[in-house]
Amino acid sequence: MNRMIKKTGILFGVFAAALLICFFLNRRWSGESEAVYVNMGEAALPVVSVEMFGRKMNPMAGYCQEMEGPSVGESLTILPDNRQLPVDIDLAADGILGIRYEIRSMDQERLVERTTVEDWSATEQGLRAVLPIQNLLTMEREYLLRLELITEAHGSVYYYTRILWTEGTTAQPMIDLAAEFSEKTYDYEQARELVTYLETSPSEDNSSFGSTSIRSSFSQLTWGKLKLQPEGEPQVTLKELDGIMCSVGVSRMAVRQTEDDRSERYEVQEAFTMKWNEQRTYMMDYSRQADQIFEGSKSEFSGKRIMLGITNDDQVEAVKSPSGKLTAYRVNRELWSYNEPERQAVRIFSFRGNDQADMRNNYSRHNIRILSAADNGDVNFLVYGYMNRGNHEGHMGIVGYHYDAQESLLEELYYIPWTRSYEELAEDLDKLVYQTEGGMLYLYVDRAIYGIDLRSRENIVVADALTDGSYAVSSDRRRIAWQDGGELYGAKTLHLMDLDTGEKLEISGAPDEYVRVLGFVGRDLVYGKAGETDLWVINGRIADLPMNTICIINDRMEEETRYERQGCHIAGVRVEDSRVHLNQVIRVSEGQFVPDREDTIVCNADVSSGKLEGIGWYASQDKGKLYFVQLGSDVKGRVRFSAPKNVSCEQSDELDLKSNYEVQGMEFYAWGGGRLLTVTMNFTEALQAAYDSMGFVTDSFHRILWDRVNRGGLRALQRPEALFAPVQRHLEEFAGSRMYGDGYAVLDARGCSMQQMLYFIDQGIPVMAYTGQGEYLLLCGYDQYNVTVYNPRSGETWKMGLNDSTEYFKNAGNDFICAIFVQ
Repeated sequence: MNRMIKKTGILFGVFAAALLICFFLNRRWSGESEAVYVNMGEAALPVVSVEMFGRKMNPMAGYCQEMEGPSVGESLTILPDNRQLPVDIDLAADGILGIRYEIRSMDQERLVERTTVEDWSATEQGLRAVLPIQNLLTMEREYLLRLELITEAHGSVYYYTRILWTEGTTAQPMIDLAAEFSEKTYDYEQARELVTYLETSPSEDNSSFGSTSIRSSFSQLTWGKLKLQPEGEPQVTLKELDGIMCSVGVSRMAVRQTEDDRSERYEVQEAFTMKWNEQRTYMMDYSRQADQIFEGSKSEFSGKRIMLGITNDDQVEAVKSPSGKLTAYRVNRELWSYNEPERQAVRIFSFRGNDQADMRNNYSRHNIRILSAADNGDVNFLVYGYMNRGNHEGHMGIVGYHYDAQESLLEELYYIPWTRSYEELAEDLDKLVYQTEGGMLYLYVDRAIYGIDLRSRENIVVADALTDGSYAVSSDRRRIAWQDGGELYGAKTLHLMDLDTGEKLEISGAPDEYVRVLGFVGRDLVYGKAGETDLWVINGRIADLPMNTICIINDRMEEETRYERQGCHIAGVRVEDSRVHLNQVIRVSEGQFVPDREDTIVCNADVSSGKLEGIGWYASQDKGKLYFVQLGSDVKGRVRFSAPKNVSCEQSDELDLKSNYEVQGMEFYAWGGGRLLTVTMNFTEALQAAYDSMGFVTDSFHRILWDRVNRGGLRALQRPEALFAPVQRHLEEFAGSRMYGDGYAVLDARGCSMQQMLYFIDQGIPVMAYTGQGEYLLLCGYDQYNVTVYNPRSGETWKMGLNDSTEYFKNAGNDFICAIFVQ
């Protein structure tokens, strides 16, 4: 299989080279500020948008591979009343041979419609077609639409959006508000109309124009003294519509003229969360991110700094070679290197082209991770996410590259396909990406850690079944530890591995003991041992596994510290920097514990300095916080600029990373600020992650399970016991959050607050609130002052004040079980 893939890669590489699809334009600065552009051939796939409310919206990038639709359905399209959906196919070449589409349920189990479009017409930008969606949809229910373009050059190209046929009229005014709000921020006088939407706070950080929020100052919102102006048309995307809640994203380019008449360009992305009512639309949350495009001009190299400009922490990274003479740095999805003794700057990789207005040049669903930098100028790195152009255009995945400085050659080593969203892939790789000096690459992907031998391109599964809390990675990414079997509270063995040396240590307790991974302090592993009978069960669900011993394994794979206290167990362990915080509890009966006191272990381990090592910033009077790469010596004399002269794809292999593990239980996706915040198997963690940004929580099929904004001011449920009955029948076997075959998602919400539970009451299902071991009440109504409580044992109903009830249930452990019917 690999041999076939390699042969195919060689043939394709020859073909690509013949057509000049892959070549690098090498320019040098010669007195003027001149950017060095990496040319991988022009992007060829069309961009598809929909017409919605008289506005061109929801631009979609094309995929040359079939994707797991719900995860890449980044936009929501509201269908017209007659369901005839106009789509614009922009930047299309002449080779569109056919158009068809299919509509499926969000879990993709049910095919609703598959239709071939017979006619389309030419426009100035490309083509327009109308999708004649049939009357097979249920109103107020989301579906997944996959549009397929059959092209002459690329075969089938797929585009994904969620669709909704609704009688509601709330979406258009909120979309219009988002677009107008964005436009007015560039005009100080017009922006005065926006003051009513702000929640300016004196504690908000207004130091950087890279990040702005609803709590920022008016000056921050209107760009201060930057005099920034919009460039080109904005791209407006409807992200979500859930009742009275609407989430909209606006992205665009902006430009600033400097005093020496240079043009600085910025990518600006805004996220709006709004709430509609009959009187007005409320801005519930607003965030804006601005990132300056690094031009690579002589003015950016000065003193001991390479100025990166206005940007954000997640957009920059620097890695130095062993001697420090070479610095490889990532800025806003471009990779550069700078050789200090030779004053040589190389733009190693970028998907950007000369046409700043082309969405495909600035599509942001990818990033770069630097793996290593050598004194001779060589750099190893990954590009991951959506491939905007080049020989993998239209594919989602990971591409490994090696830049050979002496040969001025960029070599593609391997390609790893991925069929879910960029955000999920980025979150996985944030957990672990590490390349050893011996040529082994370790990646965390889809709840497994893989080891890839870069010489043979063979890969192995190092660890799988990595459920939340059952594994840990050291801060320097050089050590990993994991429990066997994927069970958080039932592992008999754990493993510690040094990725640099390959050394492994297997740790087990006594025959009647479980072991738990607790985290790393620097490179030192913290783990615990607990008795099999020490599971802490509260109201029928496991709350914790209190341990009798805490151990710390040092850098030499030896036990360095042991913590235990006679008569006490240890629960709620948190590892933070060089400290281990723990709660001592006392066992009162089997499965039952009571709190005792808190304690802290202070360690002497060296804790890594973090991701921004080699990156600095200073405050400019007009531009605010400006980032820079810190150099070891002053830049003296002329800086020479270049890019790789050649690119090679011939030796690239396609690697298929697969483990045998399937996730047991539900995964929860927390959304806020127009983006995915986290993926977790704990519903409470997802809710808390989404809460501050007025966000929402979905399942893996993007079906909303909880929404902070979409809730009315009052609700009273009649006959609460009957309404709760469909949930009640699942509780005898209930051990954790689960989706049942009758359409009910029953959720373990232990740790949430009472007021966070009101959403489920608004959805028509009472919330079960435990008051003691096995005793519970049903929350079945609320208004702006009270919550209504029903006692199923006595049949009594009464009201409690919101504040009083919040405190009451907090003292009872905030132990809730809630449910929602998922269509």
